[in-house]
Amino acid sequence: MRLKRTSIHQEIYPPGGAKAEPGSKMSKSRIFIFACCILGIILLGCATPRWMTSVSTPTPTAEWQEGMPRAGQPAFPALGQYWIIDNGCGFDLPKIKIADAMFEKLRTDGIAEVAIICQKGIVDKGGTNDDKIWLRDWARWAKMGSAQDSRSVVWLIRPDARPTEQRISVEISRWLYWYTAIDYADGLKEAANYANAGDYNGALVAITRNTDEKLRLLWVTHQPTPTGGVLK
Repeated sequence: MRLKRTSIHQEIYPPGGAKAEPGSKMSKSRIFIFACCILGIILLGCATPRWMTSVSTPTPTAEWQEGMPRAGQPAFPALGQYWIIDNGCGFDLPKIKIADAMFEKLRTDGIAEVAIICQKGIVDKGGTNDDKIWLRDWARWAKMGSAQDSRSVVWLIRPDARPTEQRISVEISRWLYWYTAIDYADGLKEAANYANAGDYNGALVAITRNTDEKLRLLWVTHQPTPTGGVLK
């Protein structure tokens, strides 16, 4: 309760301005104690005690949500006319068209959807926020793969990464369990050699050729049969 300052004055000094006599109901000591209590109530009403507040208030941070890049990473680029996205590699258009035609044939043949992304600005911020996580999140965001089985392969080229940081990454959907690291290792190594030398057109060609050849070779024995099985 907030008290008027005049109430203290009136309690200590009666009307007329005369001091209370020693024989009054309140002794001087009791008046002093009462005044201190009133003053304490007023001060508590003006400021919140430190013990009633938290020691520190953490700065709120935006939580990651599916469909958006992790903190500090570039926005997801959308696929356009081609299955190739070029944000910093300077691919030759004829090579883009050749790669796009091969990837489109892989899609229409029902094998898998394949895309290549060249993207600057992706940095390694730890195990849950690096180039591989960015690539995985992008594949989910872009809904790579058919509605039936979601077979997809997505390659990432980072032209602004140091060669020691691996300029080439690949994301394989779980439905392509038969396309393993052993199968794409040679293509990854060849593409990385081109990328580390600054030859991104060479990396584009290497990825396209190796991915197409290996997927078609493996598809012969892993494609579903009319009865729902797999050829062996």
